[in-house]
Amino acid sequence: MQIRNTSMQKLLLLLLLTVAIFCSPVVHADTVRTQTIEIEEGWNAVYLEVGPAEPEPATVFEETPIDIAAAYLTPDSSAQFVINPGADLFRQTGWAVWYAGDRPDSFLKTLHAILGQQAYLIHSKAAFTWRVTGTVEKAEANWQPDAYNFVGFSVDAVAAPTFSQFFAGSEAHDQGRIYRLVNGAWKKVTVPDGENMRSGEAFWVYCDGSSDYPGPLGVETTSRFGVMALSAGAELVLRNETPHPVTPTLEHVASGTNSVPLAVIIQAVSATNDPIKQVAAAFPDGNWTQDLPALEAGTALRVPLTARVEDMTEVIHASLLKISTDLGTEVWIPVVGIRESSGE
Repeated sequence: MQIRNTSMQKLLLLLLLTVAIFCSPVVHADTVRTQTIEIEEGWNAVYLEVGPAEPEPATVFEETPIDIAAAYLTPDSSAQFVINPGADLFRQTGWAVWYAGDRPDSFLKTLHAILGQQAYLIHSKAAFTWRVTGTVEKAEANWQPDAYNFVGFSVDAVAAPTFSQFFAGSEAHDQGRIYRLVNGAWKKVTVPDGENMRSGEAFWVYCDGSSDYPGPLGVETTSRFGVMALSAGAELVLRNETPHPVTPTLEHVASGTNSVPLAVIIQAVSATNDPIKQVAAAFPDGNWTQDLPALEAGTALRVPLTARVEDMTEVIHASLLKISTDLGTEVWIPVVGIRESSGE
């Protein structure tokens, strides 16, 4: 079928351009971070936030004591989590499993890639600190309704929220039906307002009905991949999903060699009858942190951004934005700046 609508053609071309840019090696090289996870001997419930450049499990787990990894792909049964991870768990439907090559059952492996924004059950032969370097992708809230979901979230490594604080803004998530892995067995979180979440931890939580709950702070971008900062501008929309005030902080992380030189667009009015003028206030080059106003319950904050194309040395620059809150939650998203013309 031929597309005749000019607006539709432009939209399709923009979509294809966005996918090509965010999937390009240049962007991937400059939107990486290292996640640190403390692994215990035995079974661990892990939430991996970054996507390894070489996702093949044998490569990801090379030179580590990890010998089994499993991802829950199909929420076929809401009761699967209540058994011991090592007791025939992987014979249940819905699990994809990888076994290390030196194990006699390695030929049974069905898990062929380790991806970011994914929860895993991991068995380790020894305790160690696992540092995983990979690309950052914008997290999406994909809740399976009327089922237990095996999930994790980005939270502060030192001051993470309690389960009650994190899920206070969602009626769909029953705080009485949360399970975390303790000493190799699933234990119910009996006091959700007294137990803190942990960075890099995955757990089971029941979703009652449909939900698109992203956490206490929702972060919306014009692209589902992240922020595409053109000279014409882009924006972040930060939305408070909790029943109380939340204070966000915006941080720019220059993870690669060509970070995006950014500015925030300020609307200025010189006189009552004059049109609104837009003024770009430059952020510093490299890493910077900007405190933002507190958001009352149910309100949103629009942060208009633009790339300072005059300060870009390459056609494409890429880096990371980290949006944290006083609750101890984090949202990481890639930002890409595009110099639309060479200036010649």
